[in-house]
Order: sequence, then C-alpha cells, then structure tokens
Amino acid sequence: MRYFLAALLAMMLSGCDNNTPEPAPSEDTDMSATVADIPATDWQQNADKAFQEGAAAWQQALNDFDQHREQAQLDALREHMESWYAAFVDHYLLAASRACQLEQQELLNRMDSWPLYPGYLDALPQWPESGLISDPYLEMTRKSLRTQHGATDASEASLGFAALFVALNGTEETPKALPMLAGDDEIALRRRQYLQLAAEQLQTDAKLLSVEAPLDSQSLKCGLEQTLARDARKDSSDLEAEGLFIPATVREVNTERLLKGVRNMDQTTLETWAEKAPGIEEAITASKKAGSEALATWLDQH
Repeated sequence: MRYFLAALLAMMLSGCDNNTPEPAPSEDTDMSATVADIPATDWQQNADKAFQEGAAAWQQALNDFDQHREQAQLDALREHMESWYAAFVDHYLLAASRACQLEQQELLNRMDSWPLYPGYLDALPQWPESGLISDPYLEMTRKSLRTQHGATDASEASLGFAALFVALNGTEETPKALPMLAGDDEIALRRRQYLQLAAEQLQTDAKLLSVEAPLDSQSLKCGLEQTLARDARKDSSDLEAEGLFIPATVREVNTERLLKGVRNMDQTTLETWAEKAPGIEEAITASKKAGSEALATWLDQH
C-alpha cells in the first residue's frame, strides 16, 4: 500500500499529460510551496523504524500478558504502551505533514483522538456498564471499531492511542486493577480483544501515512500548524463538566516530547525547507527557550 501511495503521489505531482505545456507561473505564485522536492527519506525511515519497534515490543508484551496474566506482565504492558506512544509523538511533525500532503488528516486524528468521552469506550466507576467494550451486542472487530469511531461526535473515540490508554489504565489516578484486564469474565476478555484490535488498527493507519516521497514546504507548514494546535490542546482544562478526558500519559508525553520532536527533526529536511521558508531554522532554535510561541510567530508571518 505504501508504494502504491508513493506512486500515486508522484503521478499527481508530475501531472496527467506530459505533452501539455505548463502555464507560466504568475509573479504572485510561490512555487516552493507546491513542489514536493524537500527530501524526507531518512526522516521517514527513522520514524517508521521507531514506530515499528514500539509496536513490536507492545505486541510481545501483550502476548506475555495473555499467557501470564499477572501484575508484572500488566506493568510491562503499560510501560511498552507509553514507549510506543513516545515514538509516535517524537515524529508527530512528520506524520502531520504527511497527513496534510496526502489529505489524510482524519486518518491521523484517528490514531490519537483527544479529549475524548471515556465512557463511550469503556466502563467508568460511576457507570460500570457503559461503553462499547461492555456492550455484548457489539461485535469486537476492527471494522466495527472503525464504524463506531467518531460516530456522532469527534470525541467518541473507539480507536487510537488515547483510547487504548483508557482501556488499559482507566480514568482514575490509580490504574485499573488487574482483574479488570486479566479476569475470565466476558468484559475482561473483550477488553483484551480490544487492546489487540486497536493496536492492529494503529499499525495499519501508520503505514498509510508512510510514503517514501519528498515533502513540500506547504505540507510542512501545515504539519507545524497541526503540531502547535496539538500542543495547545494538551493544556485543555475544565473538561470534567463536559464529560471529556485526556489521559495523564497523553498530557505528560506530549508536554515532554512534542516540541522536542520538532527541534529534532531531520537536519537534511530542515535545511532544504529553510531555503524555501526563510526563518524556520531560527524559529525552531528559538523555541528551545520561547517554546511554541516562537513557532507560532513564524507561522503568523508566513
């Protein structure tokens, strides 16, 4: 699929009829914003490698938990989920830029939807029978989970990292007790099935955003805008009155790593981007002290 998308992207960029002369660009046209000639191969490969290694470690931990449903295995599963999520956040700028380039923002959003309604997916202490996992009439398949995701509201998340953290950890300060995941009852079984299916969907979605093709300046700018919007969203407060929730791990990992990932973007990609987007290197450097404000200022000026 990734090679098909790469080929499709190349065809779109090259035009449908090579015999038809291209119209001369007007003086107001910024060609650097539309031509995909910013190298991103190394960046993409490194991001894919980190994501896939995180997914593999998570899958192994899940297999271990299925075989030995003890607290030590559950603790390891939670640690590997956080590590996998960190790999995703570390390269969020690239994922967001690819989503802009491929017009797949909804796909990226599905990979990590928040704030979300936790009771939509799983039982809450005050509503012990709520959620899709508790619904015996809902077939537990990837297709049904995709159908239920954002069914009537964007915060109705049945897929993505944040939803996985809800199923794995719950919404309280103390993570879910072992029997809620390791028990032999129907709900615990469905919860374990959910963890497997949601993780599989994450890997499928990530592959659709991974193409070995150059980026363009406009997609990188769009990706940066999406990254800063995410950075601001993580600080959302007063969610309880609306029944919304941001998992603690989501807040913590994004606070620690999101903007750091921007500063650590592939140097070759950044240098070529800077030729077409003057000031971006300086803005990224300034963000070490000024945070997202330095990047927001650059975006406002461009």
